[in-house]
Amino acid sequence: MTRVRSVRTATGVVLWLAAAAAATAVGMFAVGAIGNDIFGSDQQPLSQSQVDEQLAGSTRTPAATTPPPSTTASTGPSTPPTTSDPPTPQATPVTSDGGTVLARCAPGGLVDVLSAVPAQGFSVDSDDDELDDHPQIKFESGEREIEVRLRCVGGRIVPEIKPTS
Repeated sequence: MTRVRSVRTATGVVLWLAAAAAATAVGMFAVGAIGNDIFGSDQQPLSQSQVDEQLAGSTRTPAATTPPPSTTASTGPSTPPTTSDPPTPQATPVTSDGGTVLARCAPGGLVDVLSAVPAQGFSVDSDDDELDDHPQIKFESGEREIEVRLRCVGGRIVPEIKPTS
C-alpha cells in the first residue's frame, strides 16, 4: 500500500512539473510574440529623426494642379485662371525631455500650437488654447517641470526650452 501511494505521489509531482514547464513555455512564447505582427517580423520603435520626418511630412499640402489645356475650340468667353490659396505654413516639431510640441507660424507672427504630446511619465499643462504671439506649454512630472515657449521669427518657429523645477 505504501509503495502504491509513493508511486502515485511521484507520478503527481512529475505531472505537475510537466504542466508547470508547459505553462512557462506557452507564457514565454506569448511574451515573445507580443512585439511581432502576424507574419513574425519585428516592429521597431521609430528614431527621433524618423518621428520628426513623419511629423513634418504629415502636414504637407499637395501642390495645386491645373487641368491640361483643352484642344477643342471654344466660342464662349474664356474663364480667368484660378488662383490657389497661399501655402499652409509648415508645422515644426519641438522636442524636449518633457514631450513634443507641434506648432506652426500663423499670419501676423502668431504661433498656432497644433498638439502637445507628453513624454512617458509627464503630463501637459498648457495655458494657451488659441493663437498667441508667445504660447507657453508646460510638461510636468512629479517634481520636474519643463517649460516650452514658442515664438515666430521670420516665419519660423523659435523655441525656448527651460526646466523650471
